[in-house]
Amino acid sequence: MSRIVTRGQTVELYVRFLDAIGNPVNADDIPKVEIRDSLGTIRQALTNVGTALVENPGLYSFSYSVPKNFVDGYANDRWVAKIGNETIEQTFEFLVISSGSIEETEKPIPYPGDKVEFDFNEDEVYGVNVLLKMLKCRVKNDGTRKVPDGEGGYIIEDCSVFTDSELICFLVSSLSGFNQIPHFTHFTFADQIIYTIFAEIIVQGSALLAFAAQALIERGREFSINDNGVTYQAPAISEILNSQYTAQLADYKEKLKIIKSSIKPGPVSIGTFRVTSVSPNYLRLRHLRARQII
Repeated sequence: MSRIVTRGQTVELYVRFLDAIGNPVNADDIPKVEIRDSLGTIRQALTNVGTALVENPGLYSFSYSVPKNFVDGYANDRWVAKIGNETIEQTFEFLVISSGSIEETEKPIPYPGDKVEFDFNEDEVYGVNVLLKMLKCRVKNDGTRKVPDGEGGYIIEDCSVFTDSELICFLVSSLSGFNQIPHFTHFTFADQIIYTIFAEIIVQGSALLAFAAQALIERGREFSINDNGVTYQAPAISEILNSQYTAQLADYKEKLKIIKSSIKPGPVSIGTFRVTSVSPNYLRLRHLRARQII
């Protein structure tokens, strides 16, 4: 088996010594190793410095720091040791490659369907993480399950309902829906009010999206299984999720309507409002007299 190493790095070379019938055995003395490059030039004279017994019996390793000026290609590592009254040797190879190269290329062209990453700044990441923690608790996302360990026992491993990527998408969609309900707003996850005062409504909207998505998956699993006259019907989890979705949707819409109605953003590019029912003469007096009439 060839081993690969980059110039300037250290490679660990492993060999196992065997006796005449193929059983692992320790060498009588510390094995010596010689390194030659792909041109046949000796780069490391025969030595046992760097050789160590890593597993008893018979497994030895040799650490070799490949110089940066080493020749690319398959290098040879020759092992020499004494077992009994006989000196044995064997040559193996490992591949030395350069660190890399630079080539001219064109700017990558984006295509429909390419993976898109959310470009959150540091403040937004904090807001997302706060809401993400609340959402995971809301939908009971994090869980565990028993998995056979192959030896008659079990091991416990994490088993989540949704991935973090899915939950973050739900949060983004929920915040987008929050902003587009009149009165229109431009909140981001960096705004403290989103993950403090408005956290519950954002998380509830995300949970509704999660219930709707999972209900579709569970619906596809709910079918009857017949085996020799025995019928098994999977629990109707989709109906439970749909009931939760229906019950919370009306509450979510009502709260969202009240919240957004209470937000009165300032007018954009039209100055400030004033009471036009006041006589213009009184308005002029505000600038003519020290005593202003309101």
